[in-house]
Amino acid sequence: MNPENNKTLFVGLWNPQDKYSKTRHNIGADILIRFCKKNNLEFKLDKNNIYNFSSAEIDGCNVEIILPMVSMNNSGDAIKSYFKYNNKENTEVVVVHDDIDLAFGRLRIKKGSSDGGHNGIKSTNRVLNAEDYYKLKVGVGRPPQGIDPADFVLSKFYNEEKEEVEFLIEDSVDILNTFLKDKELAIRNASERRIIDVI
Repeated sequence: MNPENNKTLFVGLWNPQDKYSKTRHNIGADILIRFCKKNNLEFKLDKNNIYNFSSAEIDGCNVEIILPMVSMNNSGDAIKSYFKYNNKENTEVVVVHDDIDLAFGRLRIKKGSSDGGHNGIKSTNRVLNAEDYYKLKVGVGRPPQGIDPADFVLSKFYNEEKEEVEFLIEDSVDILNTFLKDKELAIRNASERRIIDVI
């Protein structure tokens, strides 16, 4: 395998419709949108209108970013379309997504873990073997008693959480940048992430 052809693909899961903007379920895409802004990258729509994409060389690493332009439950369709025109073998994939089983503000990078009931990951697993890609899991916390998890992830963050969400997004961007250079350090930095003040 030619190292020059190696690249990293970041995928941000979300529901692209405006009504879901800034909801817990969209944090994965929000992180990659911030990643692109900090790296002065712009998104373009692919020719099949299935995903927005951007690409760059960052610190000597070839990076591509895609945001599916389909519903969360069909995220795998966008990934499948991407790999129809790109080499899967030489690509390290990182899917960034919300996780209600992680406490609010916590982060984890894992490979081969279960879908945890996340429909975007279920859809991704129909296209990629779960053992073959990394997940950056972003903790959005468990729903309060009596609130359906499906409704909870489609809700916006509470006012008292919003400042911490900004820090969470920034820290996630830093971890993705670190991942490009040192996967083990990125994994460690993600697992050690804490919120400063208990909400």
